[in-house]
Amino acid sequence: MWANAYLEQARSDWDTRKLIAENACAACHELHYLQMTAEKLGKAVLLRSGTTNLDSVNRTHKAFVRFLRVAAKNPGLRQALQFNIRQLHAYVKEILPVADQIERLAPTLARDGPNAEYPWETPSGEVKVPASYAFPVEKDLRGPHGRKLLKLIDFVLDKFEALF
Repeated sequence: MWANAYLEQARSDWDTRKLIAENACAACHELHYLQMTAEKLGKAVLLRSGTTNLDSVNRTHKAFVRFLRVAAKNPGLRQALQFNIRQLHAYVKEILPVADQIERLAPTLARDGPNAEYPWETPSGEVKVPASYAFPVEKDLRGPHGRKLLKLIDFVLDKFEALF
């Protein structure tokens, strides 16, 4: 039940991210919805796979990278992507650094650093605003590992019920 609720919201966040991307809004908005999609998708997978419980899921923003580690062991995902075990592990290993950057866009995980939602102050006292900040992960998402990550998110959202 809760896995389905997180999945439904992840799909809605993903659709919103795509609309934002199509309409050339500030990058922070697309990144915000990407981070929320990733977190909720991660929570849906972790709940469905039985690797955690609802109380644990609700206390953390760290679900996406954990989801990828679980997904790397999923035989259904491996078959659906037509990968062998080594290929799937390599695929996930390549995208983990970008996934970690996305996960850390959550204000709680970013602490006093760059996040896609709220202004923050740098150690030198400069106030940064997400709407005008050039997030390093933007470039990474346009690269091969970022494109792979986005493709995997889209694939898992589409095929979730068959995979998990």
